[in-house]
Amino acid sequence: MDNAAHLKAIEDLLARPVPGEVAGRENAREAQGYHLVDLATGELDAVVAAVRSRFGPAKTVALDGFTDPSLRRLPGPPLADILADRAVEMYGWSVGQRWLGVGLFKGVGGTGPFLTAVAAPAPASRTGAAVPSSAAELAALTGWPGSRRPVDWESAERKLGLRLPGDYQLLVETFGAGTFDDNFDLCAPGSRYLDLDLITADPTEVLGPAPSSRPAIKLLRWAVTSAEHSFCWLVEDPDPDEWPVFASRDNGEPWKRFDCSSTEFVHRMLTDPQHPYSLARHFEFHWFTPAEQAEEAW
Repeated sequence: MDNAAHLKAIEDLLARPVPGEVAGRENAREAQGYHLVDLATGELDAVVAAVRSRFGPAKTVALDGFTDPSLRRLPGPPLADILADRAVEMYGWSVGQRWLGVGLFKGVGGTGPFLTAVAAPAPASRTGAAVPSSAAELAALTGWPGSRRPVDWESAERKLGLRLPGDYQLLVETFGAGTFDDNFDLCAPGSRYLDLDLITADPTEVLGPAPSSRPAIKLLRWAVTSAEHSFCWLVEDPDPDEWPVFASRDNGEPWKRFDCSSTEFVHRMLTDPQHPYSLARHFEFHWFTPAEQAEEAW
């Protein structure tokens, strides 16, 4: 099955009535509040790229044992629990009144994984958009008493030749450059050791192979870890608030994409033990150390 056929199968799936809206359903899966269909054999990356071209940016909802907790907002059964048992890697979209997930899904008895699409009623707020997480919530989580600090964003953006996400600006104004849990370092414009870093990258290394060659892409590194991971935005979209986060270790491990804001990404790292880069697995309490204090140890 080629990508056009995959898209047709997915569109047919989305066109089916929302489970639970029609009385008298006998199909067990529909009665539970979702549709699920196995697609013909294909490469997940290619199928997800095709779906992105049709429905826009995706959100990573299952990866390396991580299951997005926002799935619990979907009407009907706790789909997050279902995915936690069977999803190997899955990406989600909000499409009208439907929530769509596409990925690798284990069959009954652990067979597979199979290339699968799942559809459910959309939540009241868009599942495909970032789950709200504010800088104030992070400050409360880390016990950070710092007050807002002004930043010359106009000069920083002029130096980079780029606009910066509003969410990130508030995060930096709240914390400044520094480190969460002595592991995750937040970069800020002008910081001596933790400045933003604009990188030119091979698109096939970040995005995977494409049908035709494409020019180099730009990544803007906004955080690093003590384990030599880099966290970057892909800066292709003209709206910086739509930039996805890409993460990789400096040893050349494959890049992972997360469609969320920088604040949401940090919040999940600190609170979700199943996040691929979780600090919640290692620390019960969390803290933030500003760069000027951390520099003494560096």
